[in-house]
Formats: sequence, C-alpha cells, structure tokens
Amino acid sequence: MYYQSDTKQRARSPITFVSDTVLMARVKSKFMSDDMVDDTDIHVKVRHGVVYLDGWVADKYQHRMARDLVKSIDGVVRVVSRLQITNPGTVFMNPGIR
Repeated sequence: MYYQSDTKQRARSPITFVSDTVLMARVKSKFMSDDMVDDTDIHVKVRHGVVYLDGWVADKYQHRMARDLVKSIDGVVRVVSRLQITNPGTVFMNPGIR
C-alpha cells in the first residue's frame, strides 16, 4: 500500500504501510522533543494511519503547532484535531515584527 499525496499536502516519498503502534511512538517522540508544544493535556490515538488529537492546548498557536508537527511525520495519512483551546483570545505574537 502506498500513500499518494494530493496538492493540499506537502509532497511525501512513497511509503509502505506503517503500523499504528509505530506512528503512535513517532508522534509521542515528536511532541517530547519539541519545546514549542505543551503536550501535557494532549491525548493521541492512531487508527489506520489517521492520528486523532484530543484534549486541551493553551492557544491557537499551540493548536496549529501540534497539528503541523503530526502532519510532518511520514506515515501519517491524516490528522483529526479535536483539541480545545483554553485561552481562545490569546494570539502568538512575534516580538520582532512591528
């Protein structure tokens, strides 16, 4: 089984089937090694290559970063984010931009 990318996603190399257990380990490892996402309240489930994110994140930036991190992992077919935002009014600001 090979994954074909569409124009909405970044191009990926063809891959063979990756088990859900392996994907779960990759997702957790990616979250642990990234300082930008607080994954304390994020629960991950994987089924047939689809990664489900449940739980809470602090703001929209954290939400986007968590989703983008998972999308960057080879073998992930799709990301379904059901993350809730605790501070919906918070916006990430780059202090270098004025």
